[in-house]
Amino acid sequence: MTEPIDIKTKKTVSTKLENKFEKSLVLNNLEANILSHWDTWGKFQQAWTSRAYKSFKDLDKYVVLIYLIKNNWQTLTDKFQFLSMDEFYDADSVTIDKINLIQISNELSIPKETIRRKVNELQRDDILKRQGKSIIFNRKGIETQKPNDMIELLSSFIDKKSKMLQGQDWFGSPLSKDYIKSFIKKYFTIVWLRFFRMQIPFLTRHRNVFGDLETWIVWGNIGLSHQYHLAKAAEKNLVTSEITLKSYYSNVADVKIDRGVNASSIADISSIPRATVIRKLNWLVSQKAIKKNKNLEYQMKKGGKLNTKISENFLLNQHSVAEFLTDFFDLIKNSEFKI
Repeated sequence: MTEPIDIKTKKTVSTKLENKFEKSLVLNNLEANILSHWDTWGKFQQAWTSRAYKSFKDLDKYVVLIYLIKNNWQTLTDKFQFLSMDEFYDADSVTIDKINLIQISNELSIPKETIRRKVNELQRDDILKRQGKSIIFNRKGIETQKPNDMIELLSSFIDKKSKMLQGQDWFGSPLSKDYIKSFIKKYFTIVWLRFFRMQIPFLTRHRNVFGDLETWIVWGNIGLSHQYHLAKAAEKNLVTSEITLKSYYSNVADVKIDRGVNASSIADISSIPRATVIRKLNWLVSQKAIKKNKNLEYQMKKGGKLNTKISENFLLNQHSVAEFLTDFFDLIKNSEFKI
């Protein structure tokens, strides 16, 4: 007799303990490899947000867009259906029924009127149209958020985590990047729904801490510079204390660096206008999260209420990353979904 299968995910319900994936196991491994993990995670987010901002010049509008698309994929899942990447993007239109602006506002922590304005802007951009309580994405709207580059980046990120986890009795052998990418494309709406379940709250938490996502991106470029120098210091055995998830942020902020990051470099990397970058930098300085040196370069600074919030947010986000990775590896290794 074959083992029972969960019809919603087609995952085998097994009583065996081998290859059992638990978030705590993945999280412990992320902590044990915190420097290499955060380097890949930070660069992944930097690339993702830069592409999104370059396309829309407004991250709130983009978050509203992907939230709406996510609802369509959730509806498919609720009906025990999924689409490959080709199948989804070959569609002439996608309809999301019964849109509730208050619900979107609550889940994204964005005021209802702002949500309404972003939806209207997307309509003016000919990305979607409203029809009663429904929203319909046309071909242009569907193609606008097609994640060709991001599938490559996400596959690379997961590939590195797979290699990091190999050797663990519960994980088994690593997965190749090409296999991961093929799996994502074949089961696109299943995997990308899980990615958005992680990514949208991840962005929302940063928006709540920094006030807006552009400020978070500006700060993140400075944080990545400090992370790089912390990793280099660790390679030279200059870091004497153990770096844990709880101590990681203070270690990053405290690492000694000679040079910082200037406004022009942040603008070039993020695609955010330099004048906006400078305005965000000034606010971060006023919040004592960063400081400016004599060369007009910016570095992280310890202390202050904002840094406390950032540190707390970092821990929440790493739990979220661990949960996504656990879910993905369980899906690709233990489910009935195969290439």
